[in-house]
Amino acid sequence: MPALMIREDVPPAELRRLAKIEDDPRVARRLLAIAAALEGMSREAAARIAGMDRQTLRDWVIRYNRGGPAGLSDHWGNGRPCRLTEGQQATLKAIVLTGPDPEVDGISTWRLIDLCRIARERFGVIYGETGMGRLMRSLDLSWQTPRPQHAETDRAAQEAFKKGFAAALAQIAADHPEAERIEVWFQDEARIGQKGRMVRRWFQRGMRPRMVKDQRYRSAYIFGAVCPARDTGAALVLPHVSGAAMNLLLEEVASQLPPGTHAAMVIDNAGWHVANELRVPPNITLVHLPPYSPELNAIEKVWQYLRDRYLSGRLFSDTRAIVDACCTAWNNLIAEAGRIRSLADFEWAQQVNP
Repeated sequence: MPALMIREDVPPAELRRLAKIEDDPRVARRLLAIAAALEGMSREAAARIAGMDRQTLRDWVIRYNRGGPAGLSDHWGNGRPCRLTEGQQATLKAIVLTGPDPEVDGISTWRLIDLCRIARERFGVIYGETGMGRLMRSLDLSWQTPRPQHAETDRAAQEAFKKGFAAALAQIAADHPEAERIEVWFQDEARIGQKGRMVRRWFQRGMRPRMVKDQRYRSAYIFGAVCPARDTGAALVLPHVSGAAMNLLLEEVASQLPPGTHAAMVIDNAGWHVANELRVPPNITLVHLPPYSPELNAIEKVWQYLRDRYLSGRLFSDTRAIVDACCTAWNNLIAEAGRIRSLADFEWAQQVNP
């Protein structure tokens, strides 16, 4: 078969320049192969340097002759249209987000086989589990582990707290006219111990990885507080929780506040946070969260990060080892520029300048 002629309106040097700036490596290889053929290299050799056979190069030459360099791009079709209408997709997504009622449906979570049944019964459309999984991903849904929520959580109280937070900061500023700025801090404690937890990790598909999980009970507590605005924090690692321990942390935070700064410290209602012996420094005001509202305390995300990143899958020989690991993890957090801000910067909890 005679060699197929290649259009010559674009010189090889220009094709090589286009290949250099092309984001798609497959298109870049096609440009280089055609440039090499135009410069006199045999079609077989030109195809080989681009990782294709001669017939494939011939096919791309036909595309190039028809459309120039733009003809070398892949034009993927949109695939088979979804068998559910947009309204049916929205309804199915709402069903998934609502979840089953264990008392009515008899199950605690929808599996793909359940969603296939719902699609068949509600919409008369038959899906296999693989296809249903693709549909879930196309609806921006993923298989996740839910975050625990206390049965007595009051969502209305949480929303009211967030909406009133700016007013609370303004009141703190009015009560402390000597302060040049009001800084928002989040405070909590994390128990770290030998009885560890498992975290997700990348591993070979189809195989389940193993991770050490200690079953002993020695532990320590990180008393911590973070300030998203300044991307900083303060912490103490202590053997137990108490009002005295909380006083030590408050003193530590107070010592780290810049001159002219007053801290509005968001805190839950644990017993040692409201104890009679609590001594709150004059440059700190405690702002108590609604009951059962850990999701409003941004430092909870810091604890999750520290556990996932540094403190899981470990064997701690004794309490000293736990304390050392906690101190190292916290120091790594402080040294990681931008990490506290990215984890704890809640939009509704912004500091104010009087």
